[in-house]
Amino acid sequence: MAALARALERAGDDVLVLDIGKGDHRAPGIVPARGAVRFAAALAAVAVERRLVHVHTSGANPRSWAVAAAAARARLPGAPPALLTLHSGLCPAYLARADAPRRTARATCAAFGRVLAVSRAIADALQGCGVPMHLVRVLPAFVAGELVAGPPPRGFAALRAARAPLFAAALAPGPTYGEALLLGAFASLRARLPRAALVVFGPGTECGASAAVGLVGGVLALGELEHSAALAVISGADVFVRPTRSDGDALSVREALALGRRVVASAIGHRPPGCMLFPSGDADALSARLAEAAALPAPPSGVVVAPARDPFLDVLEVYRALARPGSLPRNSASPRAPPSSSP
Repeated sequence: MAALARALERAGDDVLVLDIGKGDHRAPGIVPARGAVRFAAALAAVAVERRLVHVHTSGANPRSWAVAAAAARARLPGAPPALLTLHSGLCPAYLARADAPRRTARATCAAFGRVLAVSRAIADALQGCGVPMHLVRVLPAFVAGELVAGPPPRGFAALRAARAPLFAAALAPGPTYGEALLLGAFASLRARLPRAALVVFGPGTECGASAAVGLVGGVLALGELEHSAALAVISGADVFVRPTRSDGDALSVREALALGRRVVASAIGHRPPGCMLFPSGDADALSARLAEAAALPAPPSGVVVAPARDPFLDVLEVYRALARPGSLPRNSASPRAPPSSSP
């Protein structure tokens, strides 16, 4: 979302982000809107301005769909139809549980002008709910033009200078992200490569299982990072690891590939070409893939491998199609789903 907002601003648009996630972030162009009352008030203000509303949410739980429905209902006559992006690899399983989630998804999607699914699996799940396929488009939530790494976080440069190979992973609380699996595979690998190190980042990592292993076990846990700092970690590592047990189309994987990193990922969800895959949940296979990736020639740093077409351009086309006659509207609003509703 942050990358999309920056890209829109560079294109000359007036972007407003309604942030209903944890942390109550405050910055120019960001409106803290966590909680039903603040979110409703922020949506009402957006509706009055007739902004184009773009909702980014997981689609993997009731709160996610409630956020989407509220944003769609807030639209006033004369405003562009709203846009919905669904990004969680857990979305298909959630929709398959019972009729109620499927009915909710069908009714909610009908209130949007277009629905973007980051993977074919999510699109197929929506079709199974009765959402018309002319409403749905498969499009990764990736903005290639915004891959600009900032300064690395404290401790990273020293670890980079002292250890090799260096692995990096983006994690979050819960079993979906595969932290325990990764730590077990890395411990096995480190028995053969004692100079290897693992850097993990993401909410909760500074006090979780990775932090408990610590530098004694070759693991640096950095906690949640700003996007530019996260890109610095990915760019500075030798191998990026995505050990998830469920996935849609992981943004971090696309970023790592574009930054020229070797990527080891579970064979789950959608994986772009170039990933070294292992069976989801198999620690031995993951350890073997990590060793294989580490043995490959070191990729050059600081090189961005741009895709043939930046997906951001496709998002702009969708905006134009939804906008009032003329061109892309000068105003765009982007309500975000809370991290707790995203895997």
